[in-house]
Amino acid sequence: MKNFFKILILGLLFLSTAFGAKIPQDTIIVGIEAETPRINPLYDEDHDPTLSLVFSGLTNHDENSNLVPELATSWKVSEDGKVYEFVLREDVLWHDGVKFGPEDVKFTIEAAKDGKLNAPAISNYEMVKSVEVTSPNSVKITLSEPFPPFLDTLSFGMLPKHILEGKDINSDEFNNKPVGTGAYKVTEWKKGEYIKFVANDKFYKGAPKTKNIFLKVLADANIRLLQLKSGEIDAALIDPSGVKSVEKSKTLKVLRFASADYRALMFNMNDELFKDKNIRKAINYAVDKLSFVNVLLHGYGFEAHNPIQTSWANSDDKELMFAYDPKKADELLKQSGWSKNKKGFYEKGGKTLGFEILAFNTDPFRVSLAKALSSELVKFGIDAKAYGKPKTAFEISKVQSFVIGWGSPFDPDFHTYRIFGGFADVDKNENGWNYSHYSDEAVDKALKSARSTQNMDERKKFYKEFLKAIHDNPPFVFMAYLDFPLVYNNEISGIKTRNLGHHGAGFLWNIHEWQKQVK
Repeated sequence: MKNFFKILILGLLFLSTAFGAKIPQDTIIVGIEAETPRINPLYDEDHDPTLSLVFSGLTNHDENSNLVPELATSWKVSEDGKVYEFVLREDVLWHDGVKFGPEDVKFTIEAAKDGKLNAPAISNYEMVKSVEVTSPNSVKITLSEPFPPFLDTLSFGMLPKHILEGKDINSDEFNNKPVGTGAYKVTEWKKGEYIKFVANDKFYKGAPKTKNIFLKVLADANIRLLQLKSGEIDAALIDPSGVKSVEKSKTLKVLRFASADYRALMFNMNDELFKDKNIRKAINYAVDKLSFVNVLLHGYGFEAHNPIQTSWANSDDKELMFAYDPKKADELLKQSGWSKNKKGFYEKGGKTLGFEILAFNTDPFRVSLAKALSSELVKFGIDAKAYGKPKTAFEISKVQSFVIGWGSPFDPDFHTYRIFGGFADVDKNENGWNYSHYSDEAVDKALKSARSTQNMDERKKFYKEFLKAIHDNPPFVFMAYLDFPLVYNNEISGIKTRNLGHHGAGFLWNIHEWQKQVK
């Protein structure tokens, strides 16, 4: 009976907002694009917006994306870059009241590198040689080789040993009812609809300013915009095309977040057409991406040239960028034996040069970009057809091409090693993110060298070698970097911007400071 009334109250909350009643002052409802299958940092450290509410890492990042202490108060790194010694906070409790300590750090890292658990996080921990508890509030981690991104990696959430030890973490009920050290506790999860959180009043940074948080799953950006306007939700990231419709609103505000998130056209290297790199290069030259940015992003973004463009590791060498040059594109196709037929399409051996471009139909920008690419390529002479389909309708790794997105605001290793390394091909590595089946020896060598070299100048040199290799043998057409508009109830204060990751990851980074104040 108690559960019945609990569910009834939750239902009434959503129904009341749908009919115009205000969301309570102690509650903030946030529309999110997607939910994770498991609320566990081992399995979804990249996309899941719930993780930053529930879990904490040893390190964190501030509003300028600088590395700062979190569960660790301080650390020392050996001169050879292999030994990390951490002093931990002594005022941290798990949500169930048990004290957090170094045994939890040891347990978490050993779980992350356990091949039997098949956790995507494994590539960030494969170099860990040992984890030692050195005192009741300190821990020492020894690596087999230097790994400069390691401190960034440790912003990954810690797990409770006292709950998970001896259990199958893959399938344990913990993944539905997680226990963390973060600002909020999960109290209800209705999959496909919402996740409810309540403030952790024992949070080591002080009790959060808002008692109840709901994350409401709304995959379609247009639906999120409609529910913001109707008052059914308090905040959400929206598509840039919707910003003008809320700029004069009396109840909503818009806050712009910069990001490291880019969109690109991914080529499937298993497709015979794209085994010819001249075709991939020609498509890069044939696309006027600056015009796409200006028209489709409504000022919320800029032209992309590579996957680490917002990073310290970027190179501004114009020789490593594809300028809009249809003449050069034509020359490359002719070198590969293609010529235009009477219909204006390139043809070879009686076969027309063409392919399909897929995009998720819940993402307005990706669909618009796919259609714009199709139109531009058809005009040039390539019969490219664009389709927006549900995520469940196709597998990214099996279509001819796909409007893909990646990007991390942190170390450049994070969204390069697992995406462009041949060793990360999803056909060979279930924890890889290389959906294009791309493989290049020079790329693999540069990425492996960059992640195991301490000297920043040397790392930058290796990343330039990486950029040279993907320019010579392009896996993608890099199109645009995105800025994200957050639309929110103007009664909410305390929201701070930060450079976001893929899909706007990180926009809830300081939600414990958000507060609704009736004006």
